[in-house]
Amino acid sequence: MGILYVNGIIRTMAHEHDVHPAMFIEVGRIVAMGDEGKLRRRFGKRVESIENLNGKAVYPAFTDAHIHLIGYGEAIGRVDASRYMTLEELGQAFLKAEAINGIHVAEGYDETKLDQAPTKAWLNQLFPTEPALLKRTDRHTVLVNDVLFEQLGYKASTVIEGGKIGLLDSGEADGFLYDAAMEPLYALQAGSTERNKSSLRAAIKDLYRHGIVAAHTEDLSYHGALNEVLSAYKEVTEETGFHAHLLVHHLVLDEFIQANPVLPDTLSIGAMKLFVDGALGGRTALLHRGYSDDPTTRGIEVHSQDQLEQLVKRARSYGFTVAAHVIGDLAIERFVDVLEKYPAPKGTRDRIIHATVVRPELLARIRKLPVLIDVQPVFLLDDADFAEARLGLKRLDSAYRLKSLAGTGALMCGGSDAPISSPDVRRALYAATVGKAGRINKSNEVLSMYEALLLFTKNPHVATETHGRKGMLLPGYDADFVIFEEDFYRIADEQILTNRLVETVQQGKTVYRQEASLTTT
Repeated sequence: MGILYVNGIIRTMAHEHDVHPAMFIEVGRIVAMGDEGKLRRRFGKRVESIENLNGKAVYPAFTDAHIHLIGYGEAIGRVDASRYMTLEELGQAFLKAEAINGIHVAEGYDETKLDQAPTKAWLNQLFPTEPALLKRTDRHTVLVNDVLFEQLGYKASTVIEGGKIGLLDSGEADGFLYDAAMEPLYALQAGSTERNKSSLRAAIKDLYRHGIVAAHTEDLSYHGALNEVLSAYKEVTEETGFHAHLLVHHLVLDEFIQANPVLPDTLSIGAMKLFVDGALGGRTALLHRGYSDDPTTRGIEVHSQDQLEQLVKRARSYGFTVAAHVIGDLAIERFVDVLEKYPAPKGTRDRIIHATVVRPELLARIRKLPVLIDVQPVFLLDDADFAEARLGLKRLDSAYRLKSLAGTGALMCGGSDAPISSPDVRRALYAATVGKAGRINKSNEVLSMYEALLLFTKNPHVATETHGRKGMLLPGYDADFVIFEEDFYRIADEQILTNRLVETVQQGKTVYRQEASLTTT
């Protein structure tokens, strides 16, 4: 017995203008699309109930193609520094937060949105005797107090390959740790299996609220022993039906291969993940030329070119593709150099993650590679307050180039990088189709609404080879779909941000629903 959805605008995403008024689902699968009358006559007594969409719009459920699921779940339960406009308010909230593994943690500050920037002296005053850390919104920079700095065994003179310790003019450590300098913190913050399961449940529950029922995620080296993290993923994804595609950080690749874990249908394994650079906000993204607001630095090179080659060769020895975090144009150039030398196995694609600053000549080289590109359209909105300062007007022309990246012919998938950005797909659709934020105008790089929706529906499932049953609304596909109050194709730009998600359906079951949204008969 099934459900017949009628009187809707049901967009299959098979092609831009494939729209139907009715859809019949049964046993978690889509059975047929088309005219209401024809479906009523065809399925007759198999129709257990009828849901009147009342003109609402239906799309395939969303997939976030770049997220950190456990990290996002952890952030939900911690102090959200992005909510505060003053350092005093942030400090008051920070003091009330419960310590985790004995460390006080707050997440997501952005100094450009606070009345004054946080400092080590401020954090020491808040927590003079207990370890504390404050994570920048990009999670490539953290501020630690003296207690935690000493606990890490650091000194101002400590040299860290692929990262750095910030210094005051006096030569004293200023409390800021960048990129690889943060790695010892992962072990100190590692969660138990139970805590990781709790974080996953919190993340998935919230993602349902955004219409997201699947994700490509990278968590396997930050939250405890590999087998325990995998155990948490197995239990929670089987329990919820949420599908997670796991990237494998290079630090745990050998261990993963040796473990050879048996995974449920709710999990799949993707590329080996590595970082080439940091983030634009903290000036650690690797640029070809110095930062416009600090010409003394071009960012951080997390791995030397030789190290990059060795990592990619190791991945190839296991038959793995490679997914690389590359934000700056020099980071992209370094990764492309290696991919040209050691191409992906035939019939597979490596992943270029972020690709925020891309010089024209790099686009031409990417066009020749078997790659997919994970873009975060929402970064345009999040970076609006500092992007021009970091890059300068001329170099800004080479940033946030969605249309140009699409023009390479590479498969493009959309993500949020949550907890770094909100997983609200509406913000991504707005950024991708409008291209304006603050002083930034990238209207020459926008996508059509159809192209933008593909980033979060069909394309991620093409990337994971699940596109024969997920990512579109077609007969035989899983009944994974979202219902919105209005059709994104037919509303004004500003309405994209407020278009109300009415319901999220996963394999025929409602996992999120606003009250009094549909009429059932």
